[in-house]
Formats: sequence, C-alpha cells, structure tokens
Amino acid sequence: MRNTPTADDAEVDLRAAAATWNNPDESLESVNARIHDGVPLDKLSDRADRYVNDIFRLFPCIRLPQRPHCLEIGSGTGCIMEAVNRALSGAGHMPASIIGLDIAENMLARAGQSLGDRPPFRFLHYDGVTVPLPDTSVDFIYSVAALQHVPKPFVYNLFFEIHRLLTPTGFATIHLLSFDQLPYEERTISWRDEIRQQISQGTGHWHHFYSRAELEAVLKFGTGFLHVDIQEEITNIWACVHNQAAVFAPSGDPASPA
Repeated sequence: MRNTPTADDAEVDLRAAAATWNNPDESLESVNARIHDGVPLDKLSDRADRYVNDIFRLFPCIRLPQRPHCLEIGSGTGCIMEAVNRALSGAGHMPASIIGLDIAENMLARAGQSLGDRPPFRFLHYDGVTVPLPDTSVDFIYSVAALQHVPKPFVYNLFFEIHRLLTPTGFATIHLLSFDQLPYEERTISWRDEIRQQISQGTGHWHHFYSRAELEAVLKFGTGFLHVDIQEEITNIWACVHNQAAVFAPSGDPASPA
C-alpha cells in the first residue's frame, strides 16, 4: 500500500524546485546569464523594461497611489524591481518601497549585490508559503517569469496571500506560461523528461503551464477576487486581479492615483 503524501512531502517538492536558484557559489554574472534565457547582460534592463511596459499596456485599468508600496514575488536578481522603479518614478510616482520576495536566500543576496542597500529597494526571504507582511499592506504586487517554476499548489496558495496582502484599492499582475509554450519546451527538454525530473525531485528549471479557464476559476471562484482579467500573448499568459468596485478608464498614466 502506498503511503499517503504529507505536508512534509510537499515541502520537499518546493525545496527541490527552488534548489536550482539557491547556489551560494554562483556569481551574479553566471546567475543572470542562466536565468534570463541567454539575453546578453547589457540587454537585461531593456528586457525588464519591456516586461513592465507589458503590464501597464495589457492592464490600463491599474491605478496606484502617489507613493505605492510594491512587492515582487520571485524577484531574482532585481532587474524587474529596477524597471518598476523606473516606470513609476518616470510617471512622477516615487515608490515608497519595492520589496523583492524570494524563497532562495542566495538569489536575494545576488539582488542585493546588484541593487545595493538603497531606497526604495528591500529584500525579504520567505518559506514559500506565508509572506511575512501585514494584511492589506501592499498597493501593487507583481510576478514576472517566476511562478511557472513553482509547483502549482504553492502558486495557488500565493494567490491567497496576494488576496490577503493587497490594500482595498490594490492591484496584482501575474505572468505565467500558457500551455501553448509546451511545443517550444520540447526543443530543450521533453515533456516526459520534465515530468521525470519533477517526480525524482531533480535540480533544474521546473516548468508548469496554465490556461485561461484555469486561472479565471482559481482566481475568481477559488480565491475570491472580484475582478480577474486574463490576457494571452503568444505563449505568455497574464492575469490582473483587484477588488475595486469599479474599473477605471485608461488615462495613459500607469501610476495615476485611484
């Protein structure tokens, strides 16, 4: 008879998925080269700016206060944090804080090495389950090219955490891979090998894929967000969630106060 999986087993899966990001001996340059899909190091800022521009282009309803508190889930080496700071500051809305949240201590160390100890940037380690921040304390939560590497139950749990953390007028945007990415993945690792890697808890870039119907059901009915907007572009799938009573008309300014 097979043993029933336990919470400890699930935690082992999470740690195995995170292990590839937590090598204390890997240099900042090596990490950036490995996790950014071969993009030249001198082009990382441009790539990060495109991701952030995509957020506000796809979801023009986003409205933030003059001094927003921001949180990035899976902040890696901090490239997107810098891009968010550039976008909001350029719109005349200096962030009160941009917190980089990560399960990998050594990834946070590389982000600190990259960004330094300067406002508005802060770094926060967590256990992959509970974000150590107060309820309704964050105006803008985002995650880019990170959560597709995390086992789905922990991503769904993060949706609960996002719901808890957002202010009543806050917004969150989440970037994931759609199932349309699967044929492209076959060029580097077969689906069969991907599943074997996860079952054996091998160290590597685990991949999980999502659909519009899945995200709409999980975010709206499973998590309780009043408003869920899903946008798909090529193999990327983006979700924007919030609990505001009304959706604001686009103004061209991504940081306009609500």
